[in-house]
Amino acid sequence: MDNPWEKIDLNIYETHMASNNVFQLQTLNSIIKGQINDYIHTRVLILGIAGGNGLEHIDTSNTEKIIGIDINSHYLNICKKRYPQLSNILELACCDLNNSDIVLPYSDIMICNLIIEYIGMNKFIDLVRNNQENVNIITIVIQKNNSNDFVSNSKFTSSLGLLGTIHHDIDEEILLIQFIKIGFKCINKTSYPLPNGKEFIRMDFNKDN
Repeated sequence: MDNPWEKIDLNIYETHMASNNVFQLQTLNSIIKGQINDYIHTRVLILGIAGGNGLEHIDTSNTEKIIGIDINSHYLNICKKRYPQLSNILELACCDLNNSDIVLPYSDIMICNLIIEYIGMNKFIDLVRNNQENVNIITIVIQKNNSNDFVSNSKFTSSLGLLGTIHHDIDEEILLIQFIKIGFKCINKTSYPLPNGKEFIRMDFNKDN
């Protein structure tokens, strides 16, 4: 079955996300800056990279490789064109993260923003469990709807309706427990309020050695 993300135009999605009453693209950009800069790294892996929002915060003096994964090959083509200054270190791959048997490349930081909602908590935890030797820090963002509709209201809402067919509500406390069960501990949890009453929850994990 086709994934709705393969059919959504990136410009429509990003314009919706950047709408004043949604303000998610801008908020994510700020969060990604922190995710990149808060930890020492040479290799960064981004799941669901889309058009590469936030890649301008990469410091090429200390980053040897950025690997971006997305299900939509058109998004990856746009991402590559947007960041020619990263051409020597940016590696992009098209694959479906619903397959938890995928072997992910090694990374110091794995960034997973607004991706768990679309593959589900169980598949995501299986993906992490199967690749836990290949990552040090996992930093995620999930959306807390607070009784609002999952897809925020904008003039593009109807164009994004198919996303509701693959959406999973993610409870951050249950997610935390699942990470603990596979040997990770939470080292940061931060909430970012959004103008329409929703929140982004950032949670960072490392291995509980």
